Amino acid sequence: MSERWRRPFEAEVLAGPGTLTAIAGLTFVISDELGNIGPGPFGLIVRDTRHLSLYELSINGSIVERLGASLVSADEARFHGFVAYDGHPDAPLEIERRRRVVDGGFDEDIWLRWWSDAPAGATVSLVVESDFADIFEVRRPGPGRPAAKPAGTDDPRRSMLSADDAAQTTDVTVSQAPEEDGQWRVALDRRHAWHLRVLVRARTVDETDRPTVHLGSHTTTPTASVASLPPSCGDACRLATNDIERLTLADPLEPGRRLLAAGIPWFVALFGRDSLIASYQQRAFDTRRLLETLAGLAARQGTTVDPGNDEEPGKILHEVRFTSRPWLGAGTTGGRRPYYGSIDATPLFLVMIGVAHRWGASRAELRELLPAARAALEWMTHYGDRDGDGFVEYAAGGTSSLHNQGWKDSENAIQFVDGRLASGPIALVEVQGYAYRARREMAEVFAWLGDDARATDLTGEADRLMRRIRTTFWIDRDGDRPGYYAMALDGDKRRVDAVASNMAHLLWCGVPSTAEAQDVAKHLLGADLASGWGLRTLSAAMAGFNPISYHAGSVWPHDTAIACEGLRRYGLDDDAMRLAGGVLDALGYFDGRLPELFGGHARADYPLPVPYPAACRPQAWSSGVPLTFVPMFLGLEPMIHRGVVSLSPRLPAQVEHLCVTGLRFPGGSLSVEIDDRGTRLIEVPAGCKIEIRS
Repeated sequence: MSERWRRPFEAEVLAGPGTLTAIAGLTFVISDELGNIGPGPFGLIVRDTRHLSLYELSINGSIVERLGASLVSADEARFHGFVAYDGHPDAPLEIERRRRVVDGGFDEDIWLRWWSDAPAGATVSLVVESDFADIFEVRRPGPGRPAAKPAGTDDPRRSMLSADDAAQTTDVTVSQAPEEDGQWRVALDRRHAWHLRVLVRARTVDETDRPTVHLGSHTTTPTASVASLPPSCGDACRLATNDIERLTLADPLEPGRRLLAAGIPWFVALFGRDSLIASYQQRAFDTRRLLETLAGLAARQGTTVDPGNDEEPGKILHEVRFTSRPWLGAGTTGGRRPYYGSIDATPLFLVMIGVAHRWGASRAELRELLPAARAALEWMTHYGDRDGDGFVEYAAGGTSSLHNQGWKDSENAIQFVDGRLASGPIALVEVQGYAYRARREMAEVFAWLGDDARATDLTGEADRLMRRIRTTFWIDRDGDRPGYYAMALDGDKRRVDAVASNMAHLLWCGVPSTAEAQDVAKHLLGADLASGWGLRTLSAAMAGFNPISYHAGSVWPHDTAIACEGLRRYGLDDDAMRLAGGVLDALGYFDGRLPELFGGHARADYPLPVPYPAACRPQAWSSGVPLTFVPMFLGLEPMIHRGVVSLSPRLPAQVEHLCVTGLRFPGGSLSVEIDDRGTRLIEVPAGCKIEIRS
């Protein structure tokens, strides 16, 4: 392998303490690499409630030493450890733990194997506690709730932990009853392994609101595969597809339909924006995913005006949790009464219908989505445009509403150059871009379905909106500083003039002129926005910049990926590959699995990307970044309804060879190989013309 593909030094960034997460639907276990659950954001989480806050195995009064840990599948984990004994040159006692997560708990087998000829003894202890904290309490730093007191049972093999109101309990059953002090005295013998089986189950007194949400036979194996030199890009794609499956839920409204949760551990729920973008990122690997996400969101589309949860007719939800907790107050258990406080989910919903169309959705599949599409278009022009100025804006409607309702939804996310926070109603620049692209995409869909009049109207609306975005949000050049797009308009229609990554999404939507796109690219690749590991959410030159903020200076990999796709759309390929290359470098240091976000520190000053302490990992649209890079590297643009697939391959410096096989289209599979010798077609779908552009 060429020296230029090697890291300058071998290192790995740990995104928090070493953890391992096994998941089955709405039940997951976050433990350390020994299998133990201790203080911090660990636990057995069942439907947003922590049912185990402490689960610790010790031998002879000491924690086991680690040999290794692995995820065998999404719901099964294995842990290996050892214990040293005086007088033995090698550690004679090996401990293996096999854990399988099930709906509502987990089963675990613990094996002690003694490898010495001389018998010995061991004292085994297993300590369990529960605090019954909800997922939002688990996320917050601090001491948390006190542990619940165990309740006695008639069976010495069974213990029960109960919440103060007795509505939640945790049952722990072991295959062998411990001694009176709660420990096991084990005789160790080389010929016989000692085995303890542990069953942990979460119980809820009133389970009438508990939907059936689980992983099962609905999961699919993507047909496409990626090989690369160096192998890191292909390896990351394999990890990403596995993580997407771990985040997959069966839809309670239609169990054969897959939903995509936003991230582990905090967002094991259906999110409009996140699920749409992550499904889009997976389009080349699983074309059905996007249609299933669209159908699942259409089934939950807003139907009434309810300021308490920001619902409006035609609006696409922000979040819904399928738990027995009333997370948004009365009537919000079991997936009922979703929260709709997202200004961008609705236009993105329409954009993705257009994407599905170009990637081969049938007329029948698109017609099924048309009622929801018409309602979403009506929402954009009626409820979304609060003051009739042609732009989509938001303002918090209820006491529980998010203050900011774009993807940057932190309270300090929308700010001026001097750090002042913008007041609403706020019109985000990228949302106007989504609204423009939504109309363009739907115009093509309506035209293909034979409604030329509607297509013409939408095209005219899109063109007028494009002109208004360019006129209203553009900030002209100032000396040597290139022009750029303001990140928003505030409630007084003033341009929120901070330099931020928001404008990169306009490239993805095709809004700027060629000259404007070139100016935007200068900002995106400049030292203030480009950290070297990816695109900062806010320029380092802004007064409110903070590299470890959630949305005001950190790097979100999916944000950078959208910028890269936008740059390629305008032919700014070198810039796109430079940005993508920084993310690929960060990917290597995160062991092939990108976190939700990481610090926006300058690479020149920090030789490793800086982790963000509470980032989800895996998280849907970060897991999807390697997957969406593949079609971006290929320049893959299908127009299946026209029988054409275009390719415009380009690789970043970090990848010298890429082979993608099994890209599934209606006429068959496309397989392609690219390197410095050119592009080679290995397999072509029947009835499809392949156009290779330079």
